[in-house]
Amino acid sequence: MTSTREDGAIRLNQYLAQIGVASRRGCDEIIAAGRVRIDGRIVRELGTRIVPAEHAVSVDGKAVGRPQRRLVFLLHKPRGYVSTVSDPEGRPTVLDLCRPLARKQRLFPIGRLDVNTTGALLITNDGELCYRLTHPRYSIPRVYQVRVRGDVSDFQLRRLLRLAQEGIRDREQPRATRPSVEVVTQLEKEAILKVTLLEGRNRQVRLMCEEVRLHVVALKRLSFGPVSVRRLPLGAVRPLERRELDRLDALTKGKPR
Repeated sequence: MTSTREDGAIRLNQYLAQIGVASRRGCDEIIAAGRVRIDGRIVRELGTRIVPAEHAVSVDGKAVGRPQRRLVFLLHKPRGYVSTVSDPEGRPTVLDLCRPLARKQRLFPIGRLDVNTTGALLITNDGELCYRLTHPRYSIPRVYQVRVRGDVSDFQLRRLLRLAQEGIRDREQPRATRPSVEVVTQLEKEAILKVTLLEGRNRQVRLMCEEVRLHVVALKRLSFGPVSVRRLPLGAVRPLERRELDRLDALTKGKPR
Protein backbone atom coordinates (compact mmCIF):
# COMPACT_ATOMS: atom_id res chain seq x y z
CA MET A 1 0.00 0.00 0.00
CA THR A 2 1.22 3.44 -0.87
CA SER A 3 -0.16 6.87 -0.27
CA THR A 4 -2.44 8.34 -2.90
CA ARG A 5 -0.78 11.69 -2.24
CA GLU A 6 2.93 12.25 -2.58
CA ASP A 7 2.73 15.58 -0.77
CA GLY A 8 3.68 14.99 2.84
CA ALA A 9 4.34 11.28 2.36
CA ILE A 10 6.97 9.51 4.44
CA ARG A 11 8.32 5.96 4.48
CA LEU A 12 6.46 3.77 6.95
CA ASN A 13 9.63 2.50 8.61
CA GLN A 14 10.89 6.07 9.06
CA TYR A 15 7.59 7.16 10.58
CA LEU A 16 7.51 4.23 13.02
CA ALA A 17 11.10 4.93 14.03
CA GLN A 18 10.34 8.64 14.55
CA ILE A 19 7.51 7.88 16.97
CA GLY A 20 9.64 5.47 18.96
CA VAL A 21 8.29 2.05 17.92
CA ALA A 22 11.80 0.69 17.28
CA SER A 23 14.98 1.48 15.39
CA ARG A 24 14.70 1.84 11.59
CA ARG A 25 15.99 -1.71 11.13
CA GLY A 26 13.71 -2.99 13.86
CA CYS A 27 10.74 -1.35 12.16
CA ASP A 28 11.64 -3.10 8.90
CA GLU A 29 11.46 -6.42 10.74
CA ILE A 30 8.12 -5.52 12.31
CA ILE A 31 6.68 -4.56 8.91
CA ALA A 32 8.01 -7.69 7.18
CA ALA A 33 6.46 -9.84 9.92
CA GLY A 34 3.01 -8.47 9.09
CA ARG A 35 2.56 -6.77 12.45
CA VAL A 36 1.66 -3.36 10.97
CA ARG A 37 -1.71 -2.31 9.59
CA ILE A 38 -2.56 0.83 7.65
CA ASP A 39 -6.25 1.72 7.62
CA GLY A 40 -6.94 -1.80 8.85
CA ARG A 41 -4.94 -3.61 6.15
CA ILE A 42 -1.76 -5.55 6.87
CA VAL A 43 1.29 -4.25 4.98
CA ARG A 44 4.58 -6.06 4.51
CA GLU A 45 6.22 -3.95 1.78
CA LEU A 46 9.25 -2.15 3.20
CA GLY A 47 8.94 0.72 0.72
CA THR A 48 5.41 1.61 1.81
CA ARG A 49 4.80 5.35 2.17
CA ILE A 50 2.08 7.03 4.24
CA VAL A 51 0.75 10.48 5.02
CA PRO A 52 0.51 10.50 8.83
CA ALA A 53 -2.38 12.97 8.87
CA GLU A 54 -4.41 10.76 6.52
CA HIS A 55 -3.60 7.15 7.45
CA ALA A 56 -4.38 5.22 10.62
CA VAL A 57 -1.40 3.07 11.61
CA SER A 58 -1.41 0.26 14.16
CA VAL A 59 1.25 -2.15 15.41
CA ASP A 60 0.14 -5.47 16.92
CA GLY A 61 -3.42 -4.18 16.91
CA LYS A 62 -2.63 -0.99 18.85
CA ALA A 63 -2.99 2.43 17.22
CA VAL A 64 0.17 4.51 17.07
CA GLY A 65 0.71 8.17 16.34
CA ARG A 66 -2.73 9.44 17.36
CA PRO A 67 -2.98 9.57 21.16
CA GLN A 68 -6.31 10.35 22.81
CA ARG A 69 -4.58 12.80 25.14
CA ARG A 70 -1.65 14.65 23.62
CA LEU A 71 1.31 15.17 25.91
CA VAL A 72 4.22 17.44 25.02
CA PHE A 73 7.06 18.15 27.44
CA LEU A 74 10.10 20.39 27.27
CA LEU A 75 13.29 18.86 28.64
CA HIS A 76 16.45 20.82 29.36
CA LYS A 77 18.65 17.92 28.34
CA PRO A 78 21.92 17.44 30.26
CA ARG A 79 25.07 15.78 28.91
CA GLY A 80 25.31 12.02 29.08
CA TYR A 81 21.73 11.20 28.08
CA VAL A 82 20.88 9.68 24.68
CA SER A 83 17.85 10.92 22.76
CA THR A 84 16.25 7.53 22.19
CA VAL A 85 13.48 5.42 23.69
CA SER A 86 16.00 2.77 24.74
CA ASP A 87 19.73 2.30 24.37
CA PRO A 88 21.40 -1.06 23.57
CA GLU A 89 24.51 0.08 25.45
CA GLY A 90 22.52 0.67 28.60
CA ARG A 91 23.16 4.41 28.76
CA PRO A 92 20.52 6.65 30.41
CA THR A 93 17.94 8.03 28.00
CA VAL A 94 16.05 11.30 27.96
CA LEU A 95 12.88 9.39 28.82
CA ASP A 96 14.36 8.47 32.19
CA LEU A 97 14.01 12.15 33.10
CA CYS A 98 10.39 12.37 31.91
CA ARG A 99 8.83 9.21 33.35
CA PRO A 100 7.87 10.78 36.70
CA LEU A 101 5.48 13.08 34.78
CA ALA A 102 3.90 10.40 32.55
CA ARG A 103 4.61 6.97 33.95
CA LYS A 104 1.92 5.11 31.98
CA GLN A 105 2.34 7.03 28.72
CA ARG A 106 4.46 5.88 25.80
CA LEU A 107 6.71 8.84 25.04
CA PHE A 108 9.43 9.54 22.49
CA PRO A 109 11.70 12.50 21.67
CA ILE A 110 10.96 14.87 18.79
CA GLY A 111 14.23 14.70 16.90
CA ARG A 112 17.52 14.21 18.69
CA LEU A 113 20.36 15.91 20.47
CA ASP A 114 23.59 13.94 20.60
CA VAL A 115 24.79 12.59 23.92
CA ASN A 116 27.18 15.50 24.59
CA THR A 117 24.75 18.26 23.55
CA THR A 118 22.52 20.00 26.08
CA GLY A 119 19.40 22.11 25.74
CA ALA A 120 15.85 22.15 24.42
CA LEU A 121 14.36 18.76 23.53
CA LEU A 122 10.64 18.14 23.09
CA ILE A 123 9.16 14.84 24.30
CA THR A 124 5.69 13.69 23.23
CA ASN A 125 3.28 10.82 22.70
CA ASP A 126 1.94 12.38 19.48
CA GLY A 127 3.44 10.77 16.39
CA GLU A 128 1.85 13.19 13.94
CA LEU A 129 3.19 16.19 15.83
CA CYS A 130 6.64 14.57 15.87
CA TYR A 131 6.45 14.03 12.11
CA ARG A 132 5.41 17.60 11.41
CA LEU A 133 7.95 19.25 13.70
CA THR A 134 10.81 17.24 12.19
CA HIS A 135 9.70 17.61 8.56
CA PRO A 136 12.37 19.79 6.87
CA ARG A 137 9.86 21.65 4.73
CA TYR A 138 8.24 23.27 7.74
CA SER A 139 11.59 24.92 8.54
CA ILE A 140 11.14 25.12 12.31
CA PRO A 141 13.96 27.37 13.61
CA ARG A 142 16.41 25.84 16.08
CA VAL A 143 18.75 28.21 17.91
CA TYR A 144 22.08 26.92 19.26
CA GLN A 145 24.80 28.37 21.45
CA VAL A 146 28.19 27.04 20.40
CA ARG A 147 31.39 27.53 22.40
CA VAL A 148 34.44 27.00 20.20
CA ARG A 149 38.18 27.15 20.81
CA GLY A 150 40.18 30.11 19.47
CA ASP A 151 39.20 33.06 17.31
CA VAL A 152 36.56 32.92 14.58
CA SER A 153 37.48 34.63 11.33
CA ASP A 154 35.11 36.39 8.94
CA PHE A 155 35.85 33.67 6.38
CA GLN A 156 34.80 30.97 8.83
CA LEU A 157 31.59 32.85 9.65
CA ARG A 158 30.68 33.19 5.97
CA ARG A 159 31.42 29.53 5.37
CA LEU A 160 29.32 28.49 8.38
CA LEU A 161 26.41 30.54 7.06
CA ARG A 162 26.66 28.92 3.64
CA LEU A 163 26.64 25.49 5.30
CA ALA A 164 23.59 26.48 7.36
CA GLN A 165 21.78 27.48 4.17
CA GLU A 166 22.48 24.26 2.29
CA GLY A 167 19.33 22.41 1.30
CA ILE A 168 16.95 25.33 1.89
CA ARG A 169 18.10 27.92 -0.64
CA ASP A 170 15.21 27.23 -3.00
CA ARG A 171 12.53 27.70 -0.34
CA GLU A 172 10.72 30.94 0.25
CA GLN A 173 11.36 31.88 3.87
CA PRO A 174 10.26 34.87 5.95
CA ARG A 175 13.22 37.05 6.80
CA ALA A 176 12.82 36.31 10.53
CA THR A 177 13.34 32.56 10.01
CA ARG A 178 16.41 32.56 7.80
CA PRO A 179 19.51 30.69 8.98
CA SER A 180 22.07 32.85 10.71
CA VAL A 181 25.52 32.60 12.34
CA GLU A 182 26.99 35.31 14.55
CA VAL A 183 29.70 35.76 17.15
CA VAL A 184 28.10 36.65 20.47
CA THR A 185 31.30 36.87 22.50
CA GLN A 186 34.96 36.67 21.54
CA LEU A 187 37.07 35.72 24.55
CA GLU A 188 40.84 35.40 24.79
CA LYS A 189 40.92 31.68 24.03
CA GLU A 190 37.33 30.90 23.06
CA ALA A 191 34.38 32.32 21.17
CA ILE A 192 30.64 31.89 21.67
CA LEU A 193 28.51 31.64 18.53
CA LYS A 194 24.76 31.82 18.04
CA VAL A 195 23.60 29.58 15.21
CA THR A 196 20.03 29.44 13.86
CA LEU A 197 19.12 26.46 11.67
CA LEU A 198 15.89 25.52 9.93
CA GLU A 199 16.51 21.77 9.88
CA GLY A 200 17.53 19.17 12.42
CA ARG A 201 20.03 17.06 10.53
CA ASN A 202 22.12 14.66 12.59
CA ARG A 203 25.08 16.44 14.30
CA GLN A 204 24.65 19.35 11.88
CA VAL A 205 26.23 22.07 14.03
CA ARG A 206 29.21 19.92 14.99
CA LEU A 207 29.80 18.89 11.37
CA MET A 208 29.59 22.52 10.23
CA CYS A 209 32.24 23.50 12.75
CA GLU A 210 34.45 20.58 11.75
CA GLU A 211 34.17 21.73 8.13
CA VAL A 212 35.68 25.12 8.99
CA ARG A 213 38.17 23.68 11.50
CA LEU A 214 36.55 25.00 14.65
CA HIS A 215 36.78 22.81 17.73
CA VAL A 216 33.46 22.66 19.63
CA VAL A 217 33.96 22.91 23.39
CA ALA A 218 30.23 22.92 24.29
CA LEU A 219 26.98 22.89 22.35
CA LYS A 220 23.53 23.82 23.64
CA ARG A 221 20.20 24.17 21.86
CA LEU A 222 18.57 27.26 23.32
CA SER A 223 15.20 26.90 21.64
CA PHE A 224 13.09 24.80 19.31
CA GLY A 225 10.66 27.04 17.46
CA PRO A 226 8.89 29.20 20.06
CA VAL A 227 9.92 26.98 22.99
CA SER A 228 12.99 27.99 25.01
CA VAL A 229 14.89 26.52 27.98
CA ARG A 230 15.89 29.98 29.16
CA ARG A 231 14.09 29.64 32.53
CA LEU A 232 14.23 25.85 32.85
CA PRO A 233 17.05 24.38 34.99
CA LEU A 234 19.40 21.83 33.46
CA GLY A 235 17.87 18.35 33.74
CA ALA A 236 14.38 19.69 34.48
CA VAL A 237 11.25 18.92 32.46
CA ARG A 238 7.88 20.64 32.25
CA PRO A 239 4.65 20.35 30.22
CA LEU A 240 4.29 22.85 27.42
CA GLU A 241 1.86 25.68 28.04
CA ARG A 242 -1.24 25.99 25.88
CA ARG A 243 0.11 29.09 24.13
CA GLU A 244 3.31 27.20 23.24
CA LEU A 245 1.32 24.28 21.82
CA ASP A 246 -0.84 26.68 19.81
CA ARG A 247 2.27 28.34 18.36
CA LEU A 248 3.81 24.97 17.44
CA ASP A 249 0.55 23.93 15.76
CA ALA A 250 0.46 27.23 13.88
CA LEU A 251 4.00 26.63 12.55
CA THR A 252 2.93 23.33 11.01
CA LYS A 253 -0.54 24.27 9.84
CA GLY A 254 -1.57 22.54 6.62
CA LYS A 255 0.38 20.09 4.49
CA PRO A 256 4.16 20.22 4.03
CA ARG A 257 5.02 22.37 1.04
